[in-house]
Parts: sequence; C-alpha cells; structure tokens
Amino acid sequence: MAFTPTLIGWDDVRYRYDIHDLPVYYPKCPHYPSSLIRKYVYNFLPFLETEAIYKWIDSTVSDIMDNSPFQLIHANFMFPSGYIGYRIKKKYGVPLIFHERGIRRLETALKNGRLRGIYSKVVRDSDLVIAPSEKMAEILRRNFPCGGDITVVRDVGDIEISDEAAEPRPNRYQENKIILSVGALIERKGHEVLVKAVRRIKENIPEVKCLIIGSGDRFEKIKQLIHGLGLNDSVEMLGELPHIEVLKIMSWCDVFVLPSWDEAFGTVNAEAMTFGKPIIGCVGEGISEVIEDGVHGFLVEKQDVEALAQAISRILTEIPLARRMGAQSMELSKNVLNYNQISSQMIKLYANILS
Repeated sequence: MAFTPTLIGWDDVRYRYDIHDLPVYYPKCPHYPSSLIRKYVYNFLPFLETEAIYKWIDSTVSDIMDNSPFQLIHANFMFPSGYIGYRIKKKYGVPLIFHERGIRRLETALKNGRLRGIYSKVVRDSDLVIAPSEKMAEILRRNFPCGGDITVVRDVGDIEISDEAAEPRPNRYQENKIILSVGALIERKGHEVLVKAVRRIKENIPEVKCLIIGSGDRFEKIKQLIHGLGLNDSVEMLGELPHIEVLKIMSWCDVFVLPSWDEAFGTVNAEAMTFGKPIIGCVGEGISEVIEDGVHGFLVEKQDVEALAQAISRILTEIPLARRMGAQSMELSKNVLNYNQISSQMIKLYANILS
C-alpha cells in the first residue's frame, strides 16, 4: 500500500524499537494523512480512519499489554489516535487522556454528523481532555459533554535543541531583512496574505526577503502569486525541510510570521520564541492567548494585508523595538513555554488520574 516516497519510507520503519529501554511500537495500518484524502474520503467515511484502523493494530495493543502492561492511555489527535484510545479503554478499562491538537478537524466535526458522533463518544468517555488553547477548550466544553475535566496544556519549544541548532546567517542573506514563515501550505495558514504584504513592505524595504517553509495543496498557487506580483527575488519557497534545518533558519531570521486563522496555537510560534524572535500572529487565535500585542510581537486581524505589512515593517525597521520584543519572547519561552513547565504539568495530570 506504500505508493509514494513518503509512504515507502514509512514502510521501512521496524515494528519495534527500544528507546532508553522503553519499547516503542510502529504497527502498520492503512492510514493516509493527506489533506485531500481527509477532505474527500475520511470526512465522509470515518469508518476507514477509526474502526478499520483499530482492527489493524488490535493485536499490537494485546502484545504491548502482555509484555509491558500500561496503566494510562494518552492519545494525540482524534483521528485515528483518539478513537483507538477510546477502543483500548473499552477493552482493557485503562484511563484515557484525549489530547486534541488540531482545531480544523474539530470545527469540521461540528458540521458533520458522522464525525461529531465520534467526537461525542471519545470526549464523553475520556478521563481527561487536553487542548493547546483556551479557544479550543471552550469549543469542546460548549459542544461535547466530557466524562472528566477539559484543561489547557500549551505547545512548547525546546530550549536545548534551539541552542544546538543556532548558527550564523548564511552569506547570501547577509544584506537582507529576513521574514520566516513555517506551516502547511493550506489557505488558513495565511501564506498568500503574507506574500501580498511582502509586496507592500518591499516598497520601503527593498532588501526584504521572505522565506516560506512547508508543503501542501496550495504550493503552486502561492508560487503563481509570487510570480504574478513580481516577487521572485523577494519570496523563496523552500518546501518541506528536516526539523533541524527549520530551527537553524529560525535562529537567524529577523521576525517569525504565521498569520493563520482557525489555529489552536502553532508549535512553530513557540519554537521561534526560543530563539528570541518577535512573533506576528492573528487576533483571536490561540497565539493571542500567549503573546501580548506590542510586547512579544504584534497581533493583527486575520487576512488584513495592510495591517500585516505595517506590523512586519515596524519590526524590520525599528531595531530597538525588535530587540525588546525578541527578548520578551525568549523570556516567555524560558519561564512559561518550556518542557520543564509542561512536563511538571503533565506529571500532575497523570498522577491525578492514576490516583
């Protein structure tokens, strides 16, 4: 069933690895995490992403329970993991934490009876539901009765990895003002809004350079927009890069911009903050619960090209302001959005359930 380079690579992954003396299993199952397949197949036939997949991994779960019995299930995302966790709980009576991270599928479920029914069952039977933002938590509370609590645990960046990844800016970019944006190339991530903003920024900052990292359905459309606006020398689409390469570029960019909407939080924002970068996001999204407008960066209205251009221009031209914002971002990352804080929070949540 592996018919693309990515799937072929996944097919080569072994069934089991031992990492730090802990067994990690990778059972094979027919799941294709493509946005197009999700939109046109799984949303209409959720059986293919839930019960059908569970049947493929049931024997693996039995193997784990026989050899390394577990006392808690932590399932990330509803499809397919949340549903699989729900089925495992039903079979073994083990407490379930459902950790939803993607707001888009959740909002689709509110309009899709089949998906909504699955969400209702899983949320109702979960001992704890975790969301990355209060915005998503409130959507869950408002629409789905929960057997346990619904709480917020923020996504974070890794300070230690950021220290290892930091590197000097390459010579070819030494004279540029660098905007970085990282995310799936889908409409709601706002890359087309960003490209249009770059055209306005370039009028006063000709040395501006925008680097876009990611892959997705709108890759060609964004390329066409760049060409149509005459920005071939000002906007570079770097495609999908290894995580360490993304972090390296984060370390030497001037500002990180993700003008997305329907966004739970955006882990890349937290990662950029570990490097002390000013952040630009959208008002009313998950990021607005964490960063303060004018302190850690700027918050603009979604799809507002002019406001986005002005916010980026201020950071690129007002150096003392950019430095203050970057310092505040790094401080927030160290004190709030770090693995030590989140690990402590998760350990307390686990202990509460197990007790």
